[in-house]
Amino acid sequence: MMKKNDTERTLEGMIHIPTLKLRLALEGILVGLFAGGCIALLRSCLEYVSERRSLMVAFLQNVSMTYAFFWVLALVMTSLVISGLVKWVPIAGGSGIPQVRGIVIGVYSSLHWFRVIVVKLITTALGIGAGLSMGREGPSVQIGGMAGQGIGKLFRNSNVETRALISSGAGAGLAAAFNAPMAGCLFTMEVIHKNLSALVMLPTLMASLTAAVVAHFVFGTETVFAIPRMPILDAAYLPHLALLGLFTGTIGVLFNKASLNMGRFYGLSFFKAPWIKLLFPLLLTIPLTFFFPYVLGAGDGVIEDMVELKGTVPFIILLLVGKFAFTMFSTGSGAPGGSLQPMLVLGAICGGLYGNLAAGLGLLPPEYRLHMVVFAMAGFFTGSVRAPVTGILLLLELTGRFYHMVPLGIVTLFAYAAGELLRDRPIFDAILEDDLKVRFPKTAKKDQLQRNPYVYEAAVESGSLAEGKSLKELKFPGKALVVSVRRGDSTLIPDASLVLMPGDYLYILPNEARISDLTGLLKTQEKEVLCQILGC
Repeated sequence: MMKKNDTERTLEGMIHIPTLKLRLALEGILVGLFAGGCIALLRSCLEYVSERRSLMVAFLQNVSMTYAFFWVLALVMTSLVISGLVKWVPIAGGSGIPQVRGIVIGVYSSLHWFRVIVVKLITTALGIGAGLSMGREGPSVQIGGMAGQGIGKLFRNSNVETRALISSGAGAGLAAAFNAPMAGCLFTMEVIHKNLSALVMLPTLMASLTAAVVAHFVFGTETVFAIPRMPILDAAYLPHLALLGLFTGTIGVLFNKASLNMGRFYGLSFFKAPWIKLLFPLLLTIPLTFFFPYVLGAGDGVIEDMVELKGTVPFIILLLVGKFAFTMFSTGSGAPGGSLQPMLVLGAICGGLYGNLAAGLGLLPPEYRLHMVVFAMAGFFTGSVRAPVTGILLLLELTGRFYHMVPLGIVTLFAYAAGELLRDRPIFDAILEDDLKVRFPKTAKKDQLQRNPYVYEAAVESGSLAEGKSLKELKFPGKALVVSVRRGDSTLIPDASLVLMPGDYLYILPNEARISDLTGLLKTQEKEVLCQILGC
């Protein structure tokens, strides 16, 4: 059972929702300040190591190969330091986004939020600084989430309130990483929390805006990507957007499948020690430095080259294959670092390839090649993450070209369709699910929520099993208890006769129930809806 004082605070908050939302909004500002400061530090560190890496690459390309011995030694030390820190704080390994999602739904726990922030800052700077093909956004999301947890602990918030601040911190992290507050807010709703929670939306918006202000103060108000002015795409070329969406969505699905299957490669007996897994992609940076340095690091320079329409078709194909493969080796090693930025880079490369081919065949005017580069980034992101609204807003805020919302929407629609038609799982959901299968065998899954008790918040969706039924008829599994029901601005007494409607928010003590069982009651039954549409 939950601690008595935590239960009482949670129930009191459910009764006084307007006061609770106002308090969480104010705390969201503090989360934004904290998360924004941490991400500003991370971005400053990454800029510093990126500049030094460029100098190091230029130096090593012009000296004797005997220096490679010291290079290898430095990389071995780097892998040992990173693996040692991750062993100390295991949840700090990997991207950080699935981990935050796991904490929000209650299947992970993080008792040492400050340790996670420190370890994530150090290991991300070391890994990306050494040349791994990873980005800052995943670590930024986790650092922001832990900042939210820290603020929640500071104010002795209840479990459900702290989780709301963790979600808002995640959005603030993305907002500060990319100067994209609206994308950060929607990212929380679409990817982390997966519903438009009234308790989460307001603090997330406040945290994201505040974190973006901090980032603007430190780095200026310019957009992350400097995109030249683009003319409005002529309606005659709109079919290209559908093809581009299907193309980038399909490559996004391949990215997901490759990411999930890298465990087989790193599962070889040679990679038994974690530091050896990390060392492998680090050692790959040595030959890549001499022969193909374009694939090293997060890849901002690659996006700049694609925007400037550099490269022939054969070179772009080589760049796509090389960046794709090295990203797989980097992220699959378990090194702390994100995959969202490499997704944007790969999307830009796909757009450059499509634009060059279409223009070369006379199917697309050359002045529209840049459009393909920009729109393809949103398509790749959507195909992999399956968050179309976030993808649209992210690219609008990254480029500042807000008059291209419609073509961006068309590309993301078809990219989303590609992912659904190929029956692919969204990347961060799939990583979390696969990790849970390893961490918690089937016999232990039922007990997991008992070890991490909390109040589960979920909305009743149209077409769900719960729609139109009373609480008595539903018979919630695992002794789950509905403690509060919100309908609009009203709090309803959760008695047995209460009939649920779409849009109602339920606050549930799961007890012995599994999240999947509760979700099955409240989410839309897609097969039944499809059957109704088709008349079967």
